[in-house]
Amino acid sequence: MRRLWLVILPLILIASLALFARRPEVARSFSTVAFSSDGRLLGARIADDGQWRFPPADTLPTRFAQSLVRYEDRRFYLHRGIDFVAVARAAWQNLRQGRVRQGASTITMQLCRLARGNRERTLWQKMVETAWAVGLEMWMPKREILRLYAANAPFGGNVVGAETAAWRYFGRSLDNLSWAEAATLAVLPNSPALIHPGRRREQLLRKRNSLLGMLLSDNVLDSVDYRLALAEPLPDKPLPLPQIAPHLVDRMRTENPTQSTNSVTTIDHDLQKSVSALAEIYVRRYEANYLKNIAIVVAEVETGEVVAYVGNANGEADGRQVDMVVAERSTGSLLKPLLFAAMLHDGLITPRRLVPDVPLNIGGFAPQNFSRTFSGSVPASDAVQRSLNVPLVRLLADYNVGRFMLKLKELGMTTLRFTDDHYGASLILGGAEGTLWNLCGIYASVARSLLHFRAYGGRYNPADYHPLTLVRRPTEKPIENVADRRLRDAAPLSAAAVWQMLEAMSGLNRPEEEADWQNFGSMQRVAWKTGTSFGSRDAWAIGLTTKHIVGVWVGNASGEGRAGLTGVGHAAPVMFDLFSLLPNAGATPWFSEPYDDEVELAICRQSGHIASDICPEVDTLRLPSRCQRTEPCNYHKIIHLTHDRRWRVSSSCWSVAQMIATPWFVLPPAQEFYFRRQHADYQPLPPFHPDCQTTDAPPEIIYPDHDATIFLPLNYGRRREQLILRAAHHRPEATIFWHIDQTFVGQTVSDHTLALQPDTGRHRLTLVDDRGATTQIDFTIVGKR
Repeated sequence: MRRLWLVILPLILIASLALFARRPEVARSFSTVAFSSDGRLLGARIADDGQWRFPPADTLPTRFAQSLVRYEDRRFYLHRGIDFVAVARAAWQNLRQGRVRQGASTITMQLCRLARGNRERTLWQKMVETAWAVGLEMWMPKREILRLYAANAPFGGNVVGAETAAWRYFGRSLDNLSWAEAATLAVLPNSPALIHPGRRREQLLRKRNSLLGMLLSDNVLDSVDYRLALAEPLPDKPLPLPQIAPHLVDRMRTENPTQSTNSVTTIDHDLQKSVSALAEIYVRRYEANYLKNIAIVVAEVETGEVVAYVGNANGEADGRQVDMVVAERSTGSLLKPLLFAAMLHDGLITPRRLVPDVPLNIGGFAPQNFSRTFSGSVPASDAVQRSLNVPLVRLLADYNVGRFMLKLKELGMTTLRFTDDHYGASLILGGAEGTLWNLCGIYASVARSLLHFRAYGGRYNPADYHPLTLVRRPTEKPIENVADRRLRDAAPLSAAAVWQMLEAMSGLNRPEEEADWQNFGSMQRVAWKTGTSFGSRDAWAIGLTTKHIVGVWVGNASGEGRAGLTGVGHAAPVMFDLFSLLPNAGATPWFSEPYDDEVELAICRQSGHIASDICPEVDTLRLPSRCQRTEPCNYHKIIHLTHDRRWRVSSSCWSVAQMIATPWFVLPPAQEFYFRRQHADYQPLPPFHPDCQTTDAPPEIIYPDHDATIFLPLNYGRRREQLILRAAHHRPEATIFWHIDQTFVGQTVSDHTLALQPDTGRHRLTLVDDRGATTQIDFTIVGKR
């Protein structure tokens, strides 16, 4: 009876534990693993516990599964956790040898042992593992048990799991192993130390070949495959894992530290390698100028899926570990086209509307164009194409900084963390930080909305605005049963406004080496914008077609500036070379014009405003419907000429016979002063007839602006260091008398500039011309800085 209880009690214990069996939680941390869209490994990072452990695959390849089962547990598909045949055989062998020489653990038992942390081998632990194995077999499918075991079995050193071992020892996935390679891995969990180079290699070879012989005898292998498998060598030392997109893998680890599945990204493996190689070429080219870092993003416009991601060119440069794709840097001029589109969307400008390009001072902030020159007046689209700072600052002032910030946030910009007072007018010139990832996502979204405008029947789909993605998104469908008018009003930017923005961006002059791009049929049309941050710390270029968006950042991750660094000179060449790498380069159609979102408007050819009744030359253009709200042209004035058209007279001067009423294009004096230098065909107003008693328009002060705050430089007050005041007058021969705080300080003729050294504090500047016309402003001088 006592012996009977010794048998019954263990069985009762096993049955009791089996009832409470749970799914084994073997691994608590996994390596971060990223695959390309076609399943090729891009890179991996070791798990937190120092093990190379890839997340378990959904299925096991047939070759490896057959090899593993044949070697470890040939009756795996027949038993329910306990192989009684193997138990009897092991007991007989151990009794004959007088000591434990053979075990009878099934794959299920081994999985339970791994889940329990490979505890000490005792009779009690064996009973617990056996009970758990029986319970697992009750409710877990065999294929799941086999999959979990293969994903957590040891394969030598810190290599855990069959998929990990396949990449470490053979440099490819488990699916692509030969019979010899699958057999080599199948024998390792039983003796993982055999894989180390120089350690019992002959024993490993014998085990592998023995398994191949078993597969031959089971008719799994034919004789030809068997002989070929025997001829294959064993793997050498573990191979390094691919590092094709290292910063992408690091980003995935940061964003998902508990990754439990293999991440299949949207990255194109071959394109990623080509883009990385191109980045390396430019890093070496730029290192002579101490430019050490390049970041690149290439994505599809249609889906927003990223197909190439270079967080930092992988040279030996400093800061290469920093992912500059997500680093926040000064945006330079990259926001200018978005302001242009926003003002078109709200009907505040037309593309050709003239914008003043004269010196400007806003509370001590005095923006300068890159060329350090002024054009007087430029069309808004030209200001974007030429990236002129002063006109865009004026447009931002008209639009309002806070309003533009709300628009940027609506478009998806996530880095605007401060108030509008913090950024001020410098927002449009790089006063705010942005990331390459964020900015590419914004431009891709607005282009996508235009791309889908016709497909959605002239409606707006909010789903078109979304960030870039590294994981494939489901295809979004158009919104149904919603009124067109409502959807158009909900769009952050109308389709017509986006069209005009892309037209302006595609008209930019390309870098010197691309100057004749229109002459080559293979070159594709690209809408693009460059940016250079203050201090030459960041060079940007973002370009897009209907298929792809390409973003490039060049600079130093440390933030160190370099003289001569510009977006057009350093980032744009990289961007255009990248476009040549993309599929079907040169064969991409352009965006379709959104006729349903446009109206025909009569536009003054000279001013770009809605034409008034007196504009002599008018163009009919298709423009965003809200542009019809803009104010009519006020640049054309009716003046009265004598019959010989030589004299301008007032309309009240009726003593002159045969006066002719003529429309005349008139710029304010300050704009005219600079405009005439670049437009030889500009006709200033003719002088008044001497018989007419009339008053001229007063002189116009170019610098400083009214209520300007001027900060003095440190060397102010030394000889030749003076404040230069500038004015303009309609009459070239006019004399201007200058007064500061009611004190006469000088007079000018023709070239109305005056150098002074006023004291700090508040001042009033008064100008009086030789006919008594007067203008005045107030300005403040702040102490040296």
